[in-house]
Amino acid sequence: MRATPKIPAGYHRSWFPLALAREVPAGQAIGRDVLGTRVVCYRDASGRAVVQGAYCPHLGADLSVGQVIDGQIRCAYHHWRFDCAGRCVDIPAGDRIPPAARIATYPSAEAWGLIWIFNGESPAFEPPRIPGAEEGDLVVEAHVRGVRDTEPWVGTSNGVDFQHLRTLHGLPAVDPDAVRVGEHSIDYRIASEAFVQEGLITGVNTFSQHLAFGDEDMFMLFSGAPITHGRSMGFYAYGVRDGGRGREAVSEQLESVGRLVRQLLAEDAPVLDTIRFRPGVLVASDRHLARFFQYVRRFPRAHPPA
Repeated sequence: MRATPKIPAGYHRSWFPLALAREVPAGQAIGRDVLGTRVVCYRDASGRAVVQGAYCPHLGADLSVGQVIDGQIRCAYHHWRFDCAGRCVDIPAGDRIPPAARIATYPSAEAWGLIWIFNGESPAFEPPRIPGAEEGDLVVEAHVRGVRDTEPWVGTSNGVDFQHLRTLHGLPAVDPDAVRVGEHSIDYRIASEAFVQEGLITGVNTFSQHLAFGDEDMFMLFSGAPITHGRSMGFYAYGVRDGGRGREAVSEQLESVGRLVRQLLAEDAPVLDTIRFRPGVLVASDRHLARFFQYVRRFPRAHPPA
């Protein structure tokens, strides 16, 4: 069978990881290239992450080289200041503020040690979660994986590519009894004598899973955001339950899970760093991949807020 997604204009209306939460301390701004444009990220007076278009409507200066003043972003060039809704609230020269003096504001969220943005004026679904846990239940570490010359959903496809677990990673390939494809997510559960796995794809670009081996649980999340078409920035996070076990025991398990995650990523890297991805000739064992490619093809797209 053959399944080749036709890629239309715009970017998927999904939640995308933008930065590590620790990269955005209070009072500082950072700039990131994402969705074919540039954004500025900072924290408002309450500590909430704000993501906005990076270019000042005055003369186009990059706001990420500006200053955060009382939880608002101020342009370094002429000190025009913008609130968290994107409205210009101050022009030091004393001129009347034009109605067009605005910057786009993206829906944003903070979860799993990452700052996320949604491509659209309002989110169509909740930010990504990890099966089997609420964020407050876990001790989590998040990291940047790096840039890759693929769409972010290419890496996500590994979440339903059960054959590659055997061929690339040397793990047992166990097909789930059922893979449920919803409007904005895909999920499944695998239960064997050795382990239980709950897998979840949120949007098209985030795969998260809960693995249980006896009494030991581990949680992982892999995601990416398009810098532009055909080029993406990857992130990952992993966590373990606190469970009142003491800092040393939690730290040891967290480091163990981190080693496993880094090993999986290192095994994927030679393939995904060099691939010219095209879903071409598929076979019966690729049936879950084929459904994922169909899901990607029909997933809504939009241009980023202007």
